[in-house]
Amino acid sequence: MKKIIIGIVALLIIGLCIFFAINHNNKGSNNNNNNKSSNSSKTNSKTTEEVEWDNFDSNDITLSKSIKITEGGVYNLTGTIEDGYILIDTEEEVKLVLNNVNIKNSNGPAILVTSAKLVEIELAEGTENYLEDSDTYSTDNQDYDAVIYSKDDLIISGTGSLTIKANLAKGIVSKDNLTIEDGEYKIEAVDDGINVNDIITINSGTFNIISKDDGIHADGMLEINGGTFNIESAEGLEATYIKINDGNITINASDDGINAANKSEDYTICVEINGGNIVIKMGQGDTDAIDSNGNIIINDGNINITGQSSFDYDGKAEFNCGTIIVNGQQITTIPNQMMGGGGMPGQGGMPGQGEMPNGDMQQPPRGGRQNR
Repeated sequence: MKKIIIGIVALLIIGLCIFFAINHNNKGSNNNNNNKSSNSSKTNSKTTEEVEWDNFDSNDITLSKSIKITEGGVYNLTGTIEDGYILIDTEEEVKLVLNNVNIKNSNGPAILVTSAKLVEIELAEGTENYLEDSDTYSTDNQDYDAVIYSKDDLIISGTGSLTIKANLAKGIVSKDNLTIEDGEYKIEAVDDGINVNDIITINSGTFNIISKDDGIHADGMLEINGGTFNIESAEGLEATYIKINDGNITINASDDGINAANKSEDYTICVEINGGNIVIKMGQGDTDAIDSNGNIIINDGNINITGQSSFDYDGKAEFNCGTIIVNGQQITTIPNQMMGGGGMPGQGGMPGQGEMPNGDMQQPPRGGRQNR
């Protein structure tokens, strides 16, 4: 009898072991299936909460992953972020010193300012810096359409270099004001190279911009006080008020070279040129080298235009001093090309077919060209 009981107990133990083993294997199989399902549903998009942030304890930072700046101060940055960005969210002033920084982001801007009193980006002397985004952004970043995107005032200074590759849209965006003090810039963008909501002031620097829309765009005022510009774009410079005081500017445009259009009610529509050397080469078709929905005022400077239409304006034109050469010939008045695609000024500065001399404010006939 004792042996029978021992045998029954042994059978029960073996049965329980088999049951738990089978149950455990089933759970493992279910977990593996769940993991596979979870992995297959992942995308490359990351929300802000999913970003892996680098918690730094010093203002001297060697970049390796995304950083979030929530306090004012000067931050000295070096290193590489393979997939991430710099986020600034504070009510104070922040200065970023870029010292051979390389940042690529597959989900949004490389540098994003959602809030700050003022942000300055300094390109350290002798350094080469690189920023790039991708052609798609995550849901969190879909409103920030630039490699450098700032909601507040932005200053870029320093004598180093900065290369920007904008795969989604724009290279640099400031939703407020932008001032560029110096530096060397290479910008390639599928939209605007530089885009500003209010005022953009450029005091110096070297700019090589290739863009599919505007090279430099300001809704309000664009003021250039110096610098060297090589721009290949649909339109080279566009703003409500464009003021050029100095600089060496070369524009190759498929639409208008310099365009003053009504982008803001806070400024008069005008192109004002007070100095500098401006070379504009226009593509074929309905294009203008200098186009204003308002006025054109030339007080000084050297302007050299190659193209079918040199000037187009809806307001008044003043030529007070300077040199204007159109297709190799110097002219002494500002013609007005109202129809598009007409002839250029002839010998002695006389207007060509389709152009009117300075002061004749004739309206285009119906069906004629209207400025952008």
